[in-house]
Amino acid sequence: MKSKVYFTLFVVSFVIMGLEMTATRLIAPSFGNTVYTWGIIISIFLIGSSVGYIVGGYLADKANIREIMLFIYLIGILSIAIIPLIKTTLFPLLESLSSTPGTMLGVLLLYLIPNFLLSVIGTVLMKDGIGELASGKVIGSLHSASAIGSVLGTLVTTFWLIPWTNINSIIGILAGLVYLTSIFYCDTKTKMQGFLLIIPALFVALPFVSVGDNSQDVLFKKTSLYHDILVLEKDFYQGKEGRFRSLTFGNKTTIQGMMDMNKPDKLLLDYSKSVWEISKTLAPESKEVYMIGHGIGALTRKFEDTNKNILVAEIDEEVVDVSRQYFQYTGNSVKIGDGRKILKEQKSRFDLIFLDAYNNTTQIPFHLITKEFFELTSEKLNSNGILVINAIGEQKGDLLIESMSSTLKSVYPYVYIYGKDDGKGIQNITIVGGKYPIEDNKINGHNLIKVGKGKVILDSDTKLTNLN
Repeated sequence: MKSKVYFTLFVVSFVIMGLEMTATRLIAPSFGNTVYTWGIIISIFLIGSSVGYIVGGYLADKANIREIMLFIYLIGILSIAIIPLIKTTLFPLLESLSSTPGTMLGVLLLYLIPNFLLSVIGTVLMKDGIGELASGKVIGSLHSASAIGSVLGTLVTTFWLIPWTNINSIIGILAGLVYLTSIFYCDTKTKMQGFLLIIPALFVALPFVSVGDNSQDVLFKKTSLYHDILVLEKDFYQGKEGRFRSLTFGNKTTIQGMMDMNKPDKLLLDYSKSVWEISKTLAPESKEVYMIGHGIGALTRKFEDTNKNILVAEIDEEVVDVSRQYFQYTGNSVKIGDGRKILKEQKSRFDLIFLDAYNNTTQIPFHLITKEFFELTSEKLNSNGILVINAIGEQKGDLLIESMSSTLKSVYPYVYIYGKDDGKGIQNITIVGGKYPIEDNKINGHNLIKVGKGKVILDSDTKLTNLN
């Protein structure tokens, strides 16, 4: 009996942490992936566990706990299995909420019940393992089994399951593990109990049913260590016919890069056109180029075709593979790793540093917009070099754009901000920093704009609530 308890407790702890590690992948496409996201996820899991421990402790003393456990397993497996269904049906309704309340409600809907029920199961298992003799050795061994399960649940989900398959499949696998422990642990002395134990097998299949995206435009879908990668293709874009193939992270609305496969050398997206035009105009003599963010490789190819020495940092190796397989990138300018770390390691200086890095939403990774990072770029630029940043925001009242501007101005004496309309709505904004004034700073089709004063972003003190 004791071996059953240890094994089941190990698996239940494994599944709890596995679920927790899937949380940001389901939350980030709708509400972003910030330190606040993790704070909410951890807090709700701890709350669910705390309540589950109390209820589990109460139930563990019941004489008919075996029968009760059968129903707890039944509901628990179902609550895990329907997580992808909740995500698909309810999250579109939640996306009108701002980041913090949306994240909180989303995590509650997806994970509170399964985490609570698994914690109830874990507490009952602890009582079974201790039995009548509350031996310190037994208590320590039970907690050790739980802790090892938690560690392996975190590591296996993060470093093996997420890179290997998609999130819905992972949810199905975790539900299946709980189902296996229910068969292993629960006694089925009656036909009714045996029947109840068969029903959850149907629940386990639910996540796998919704794995595939039935949209005809999805060419490729994969979850990497860093992104939910989608490659899409359609016949029309902005009223024009063609074979328009795009890369997105986590959803179909935020496009990271697009190519007309019939005209692969033509830049399509406004931001890529803007960056290329600004780079050609403000740094026409640049030879040494450093870029953070590869995407589909459209701008990487442009720089390579002009015979510039370009080094591109891309944190996600899967993105580079996708650019080769689906977007005709054939160069060798990309180095896999964190853009800030790679830049710090460079011995040579650059004429142009270009930042175009985004996570699953429209956020630039926090450590790439701090004062310390901008000081590093200044150190790695030649005296007449420039830093170019592709940002997404609004010209008026955008706290992040204002803070990025103020932070850049705390390092670079000359900062130029370019927009393409009258300041209404979210758009791509190009920010340029230089050590010396740029005499001819006018760009065709772009307006020099002014933004408000924001707070300086530091590695140790962001002062903003919407940074990751």
